[in-house]
Formats: sequence, C-alpha cells, structure tokens
Amino acid sequence: MTPALRFDKLAKIYRERGSSKRALNGISFDIEAGEIVGFLGPNGAGKTTAMHVLMDILFPTSGRAEIMGFDSRDPQSRQQVGFLPEIFAFDGFLTGTRFLKLFGSLSGRNQDSVAAHIPELLAFLDMPDAANVRIKNYSKGMTQKIGLAQALIGDPQILILDEPTSGMDPIAKARIKQLFVRLRSQGKTVFLSTHILSDVEDIADRVAIINQGELLAYDRVSSLLAADERGYKIVFTGGAAELWTALSGHTKHTDDRGRMEVTCPDRESKDLALQVILQHGGDIVSLKALGGSLQSQFLRLMHQEGLSDD
Repeated sequence: MTPALRFDKLAKIYRERGSSKRALNGISFDIEAGEIVGFLGPNGAGKTTAMHVLMDILFPTSGRAEIMGFDSRDPQSRQQVGFLPEIFAFDGFLTGTRFLKLFGSLSGRNQDSVAAHIPELLAFLDMPDAANVRIKNYSKGMTQKIGLAQALIGDPQILILDEPTSGMDPIAKARIKQLFVRLRSQGKTVFLSTHILSDVEDIADRVAIINQGELLAYDRVSSLLAADERGYKIVFTGGAAELWTALSGHTKHTDDRGRMEVTCPDRESKDLALQVILQHGGDIVSLKALGGSLQSQFLRLMHQEGLSDD
C-alpha cells in the first residue's frame, strides 16, 4: 500500500558564502494513511526543513520526499494536503470568513460546501464571534486557530502541521487533540511537529525523533514507552504468614485498603515475586508495569547523541 508520506534518504545542505550546514542527513521513514505521527526534536534539529521539502518550499540536496506516491516537487502531490507552517502572516484586513473562503477556493473545494463548513469550523475552534472580525484584531491564540482552520477548510486527506497549537490556551489545545483523533477515525493522516511531548504521547500512533539532521528513532509510541519501563507493581491479598518475609529484597508496603504492594525493578524479579506470592497462597489483585514517559525517552536519546546547539 502506498504510504501517505515518505522520506527516502532525504538530505538537505544549506550553503551560503562559502560555508555549509547539513540540516538533514539522509532520513528515511514512511507514514501510513490514517496515522497520527509526531515529529520531535530540539530547535534546529531539521523538522521544519523536512516539512518544507514536503511542501516544495525547499529543494532537497539529495534523496526525495513523497506525498501519496507523488514526488513532493510535483504540484499534484499537494492536492489533498492541508499545511500550517510554524511562522506565517495572513492579510490582516480580511475577516475570518473571507479569509477561509479564499483558502477554500484555492483548495478547489465546492464553494457552497466551503461556506457551509466555515461556521461549523469556527464554532469548533471556539471563535464563532470572530467570523466577521478582521484578522489584524485577533489575539495570538485566535491567529493560530485561524491558521489551523485554513489548513482544514479544503477537507484534505493529509495534514502537515508545524507547531499547530502554539499560543493556544489549555482548553483550545485539548479540543485540537480531540479534532486530530476524530480526523484519524475518518482515515486521515496527521503529521505534526511539536515540543509538547505529552500531547504526542496522548494521541500519536508513532513518533519520529531527529537531532542535528539525523533520525534517532521512528517507532510506535507504545513501543517506546514499553522500552522505558521502570519496574512493576504487584498488589495482592492473603497468603501464609511467612509470605511477607519470603518477599525480602523487594520494596513492600500495605496500601490504605489493607492490601499488600510489592515493587519489582525488572521482569525477572517480578516473575520471581509472582511465583513466591502464589506459592504462599496469595491472591493477585493487579499487576502493573510502571512505564516511563515519552519525554524521558526523548531526553535519553538527546543525551546519547548530544543536544543540538541551535
């Protein structure tokens, strides 16, 4: 099946006045249709450069990027793409409605459909009263929302978003996360760059982590979290009198309901503790992996490679 997005040995070198800087060093990964993929890395890692190559704003030095099987330099590749750059400036004299009608017409979508969709979209973004207000009078958060709205107005199959929730309040960010999940349920693809790792952990299927133009990891969020397990907690009741003593070497305590808890640092000690509990007549209430976080995995990878200086 053709991936929604593909980076194939993509490299980009910026050259100026006899000097050069490698922004991307042959990165390769595929994003399947119907996925939410987070693009993570410190400032200057190459995230925006990769997105700009996808959108044909920048030419690759070598390798290629593809959208739905089309080379990113082919205008046809972007017919089903909604794009929000990190830094943008819109005509401040346009009202929200006129602005979205303009971008809806550029998308090729039926204008009656665009007009019908604008009130719904602005209502979802919690800015229905901004429809007839000029963009120059918008707050930072409202400007970011109207930018996201223009990426959505053409009903694209693929969204490429660079810091989409920048400047938004927590309530707005929560609604945008809900929106991305809903779009995924409709089979649409969301590729987003962000520094808010907790948001990616909540909704993304996969993450790509880059630093200094190198792809450090590309995996499912669940796999990255599993690799960062920090032990196990076993909750049990009952058992012979000597069971507590038999679990020496483990961190133990009794919870507020009188149940006993044992914390094990790894799978081997967890398996041994389970065996001891069952042999002494204990009843297992729960077994939980004490997972880490996407942030801890991200920081581990950054420190392994050396943080970007940018």
